[in-house]
Amino acid sequence: MSHIASKALSYAALTAGEPSLFQRTLRTPEQRTSIAELRKLSASAVEEDLRLGLGHVDIVRDQIGMVFAYEREGRVVATLRFVPSGHGLTGLERLAGRVKLPLGIVAPGSWEVGRVVVAPEARHPDLLGQCFSLALVEIVRAQNARRFYAIATPLIARLWRRYGMQETAAIRGVSGKEYKIMQGRPVDVGAALHMPAGLLTSATGPTSVRTVKALPSCPAVPLG
Repeated sequence: MSHIASKALSYAALTAGEPSLFQRTLRTPEQRTSIAELRKLSASAVEEDLRLGLGHVDIVRDQIGMVFAYEREGRVVATLRFVPSGHGLTGLERLAGRVKLPLGIVAPGSWEVGRVVVAPEARHPDLLGQCFSLALVEIVRAQNARRFYAIATPLIARLWRRYGMQETAAIRGVSGKEYKIMQGRPVDVGAALHMPAGLLTSATGPTSVRTVKALPSCPAVPLG
């Protein structure tokens, strides 16, 4: 474990006085079986309501993106996925022409965050922020990510706003429900999460926080 990754782990996992939180990067289909139960309750209804046509390419999105699992006391408690722009496989790329966006949001170096699920017994106001902190360090260092964006319900949009992202547009699905398009730079997210200076430094390769054996997931609740 690198010094930077160790600092990130200490920041995200230990400051709240909770048992240590471990992040794993899931690079293969076999590794991603550890989050299969969590993902069954992922909030795919948003993509369906917006008619994004991404369901049949979800495996490809895993392959080109970065999928993370978070474990505490031997249990998978959360998962996140980041998908890079440039392949036509993010929600905002599929919305091109349907919503007006500021320049630079969907561009090289920008990543969509989604498939966010936290197990109900692990839900805590700070847990997702801890997960996002660990992911932020990994994705900035490994991929030189320069911006994040997400399509969220109004409820989840408030959560992303708490983590330093801003609303940049809104769009309605075929159901009439409104969704918010949120975006933010790593520096803004890091500041909102009160991350120590020096963590968000790009590198030439990934810095795995910790790799542990794949573990069974528990009943889950999607966050957005």
